[in-house]
Amino acid sequence: MEIVQICNGDIPPRKYGGTQRVVAWLTKGLLELGHKVTLLIDGKTSIEHENLRVIKLPKSIKKILKKSGENGVYKYLPEDYDIVHFHYNPSEEPEFPYVITFHWLGKSRDKFDDEILENTIFVSNKHALNNNRFTYIHHGVDPLEFDFKEKKSDRFLFLSKVSYPPKNVKLAIKLAKDMKFNLDIAGGWRFSISRYLKFHGMVGGTKKYNLLSRSKAMIFPTLCEEPFGLVTIEALASGTPVITSENGAMPEIIKNGINGFRCTNYQDYKKAVNKISKINPVDCRKIVEEKFNYLLMAKNYLEQYESVLSNNGLKKNIGGKNRNEYQKNFR
Repeated sequence: MEIVQICNGDIPPRKYGGTQRVVAWLTKGLLELGHKVTLLIDGKTSIEHENLRVIKLPKSIKKILKKSGENGVYKYLPEDYDIVHFHYNPSEEPEFPYVITFHWLGKSRDKFDDEILENTIFVSNKHALNNNRFTYIHHGVDPLEFDFKEKKSDRFLFLSKVSYPPKNVKLAIKLAKDMKFNLDIAGGWRFSISRYLKFHGMVGGTKKYNLLSRSKAMIFPTLCEEPFGLVTIEALASGTPVITSENGAMPEIIKNGINGFRCTNYQDYKKAVNKISKINPVDCRKIVEEKFNYLLMAKNYLEQYESVLSNNGLKKNIGGKNRNEYQKNFR
């Protein structure tokens, strides 16, 4: 199959860019499974493969992506392809085989929203449920890209966009000060004179992997309906358990007492910090290898591509059509 992936930025990114990292692992998986991939991007890619073609988009990509037809991104499409995979929301329904991955938050809706096009795939069961749709595919990573360590330091890690309040760095900082543990904070700068806090700014590459693998646990106290939370499975791939909230897709990724803890209040977070040493790093890595690896993600997308190309639309796979059913499946 010949698949076109359309995305902005570098694939993979050097630092920040969850969508771009997912596109990189998906591209890698599709290529390893014997398919041909064309990347339409305005950045660079470090992926090399005989079946990979790169078509460079101009730096005015944001304007182009909002346009269709000959005035937009479609004029850059190659002549030979089977399906186009958008990693953004096109302005109108394409007239060729396509799927869309809805990477962003979205919002809960009481009824179907016409702005969400027909062949749209969400990134978790809860994400689809919140948008009244019925198809999702979990993200996947290549575990071999991460430095797995069973022996951890005594330092905890917060790795998210510090400037974005729903990521809730305030709770992580309060927890570190109250419980007197060392906390590395990556994802932005902030002035601090606390002996327990160390800010690293935006990180990527070796520094990011070192922080992930050495940490006793990742604290991810998200306040929003997290569509997925890619950094959580990156931590797990490194053998690092995750202390998180009950919001968004967290119940689909973090299993209490197995690869981390989910919390509903501040006291839960304090209890989780005290119990985190009981989590086996091998179990953290294992769940990524079995449920959140890039080849499984690629196979799941291929199944949806084939369904669309057979004129059957997307296959529905949501587990639970309302919040009560969701809680039974994932709590």
